[in-house]
Amino acid sequence: MELIRNRILIVLLIFIGFGNDVQSQIKVSEFLQESKIASAENNKLYFVDFWATWCGPCITAKEHLGVLQKQFPDDLYIVSLTSENPLVVERFLKKKPADLAIAIDYNKETFKNYEVAVLPDGVLFNSQGKVLWRGGAPDLKKEVVSRFLRQQSSKSSLNSFFSVEVIEEDIVSEYVPSEALEIKALDHKVDELAVVDAKDYLKLTGSLKQIVGYLAKIYKNQIILDESLNTNYEVYFKKPLNTNENLAVKLVNEMNLGVVRKYNEGEGISFVADASKFWDTKQIDWGSNNAKYLVGDAQIKADNVSLRDVAYQLAYVLDMPIIVPEDNLVSLSLHDWDFHYKFFQLMQSDLEDNFGITAEKKIVSYPVYHIQKKAP
Repeated sequence: MELIRNRILIVLLIFIGFGNDVQSQIKVSEFLQESKIASAENNKLYFVDFWATWCGPCITAKEHLGVLQKQFPDDLYIVSLTSENPLVVERFLKKKPADLAIAIDYNKETFKNYEVAVLPDGVLFNSQGKVLWRGGAPDLKKEVVSRFLRQQSSKSSLNSFFSVEVIEEDIVSEYVPSEALEIKALDHKVDELAVVDAKDYLKLTGSLKQIVGYLAKIYKNQIILDESLNTNYEVYFKKPLNTNENLAVKLVNEMNLGVVRKYNEGEGISFVADASKFWDTKQIDWGSNNAKYLVGDAQIKADNVSLRDVAYQLAYVLDMPIIVPEDNLVSLSLHDWDFHYKFFQLMQSDLEDNFGITAEKKIVSYPVYHIQKKAP
């Protein structure tokens, strides 16, 4: 799987942080544009918005950030930071111009330093580089910004908050798979699963357990495999995908592995659903080939996804198995979603009132999938 490399001159942007709450240096490649709304001088707060052009919720969140930036043009400076190829971002901005400052991360270093696993995400700093707040852009409200502004007295300019260093480096252009399924073993550790749901392909980067869990919509603790098998991979599925094909089974078979299903008992949440109350797919529209979820500090929003898919996301944020109906018409049909998850009773009422789903926390029997090498 050869990657096409274009040699270009990279401008490295180095964020100078102060105090113990931030890294001393955060590298990104360049500013594609400065803010068309905010003043670059004497800001009390800086917000770094982690995003991507393929992430529908990120694009929706930018509308909220644009409004927020206009409310605080002299005290708050918002920088949207992506790890994508600058050429991809520039093409995107030509189609969808933005007023916010746009910057490019270098080699996902800043994303890794702040352990960004779900987009959109963001970090709010004071003028001295101290982390004040962390969360998804939609959760950064006017009241939150106002409260922190009242607590801050010092200011700094954009130029003093960031410094620029010039070096020469390689940028890797976008790869498009030629085969229906391509698997590449990685020789480095991947902490979090990375998903790119692009127009022509689905790309998954992570451990085998993470990738199989995503494809099968199975919570990580329901997958058991020997550590020698749980190495890291980059997996491409070429589109269009066969909707009748189980991609997890396809991957496991291609790797000459077998699966044995057993059952465990433990605390979990059981869903009983009345499909007649489900939302249709017209309540939320983030466009095609975009990320399907927006997971905030307390809310989950989703565009055109199944109950099983929502249960998979919920299992990770609650760290427990979620059991859904076995009826495929109920669990696999596509719908839009918006509900609270942080406090169980609020989640119960949201799911019951809006979707006809009864959620009960109890001891449940849940499947556990043991992945192992096939016998010779």
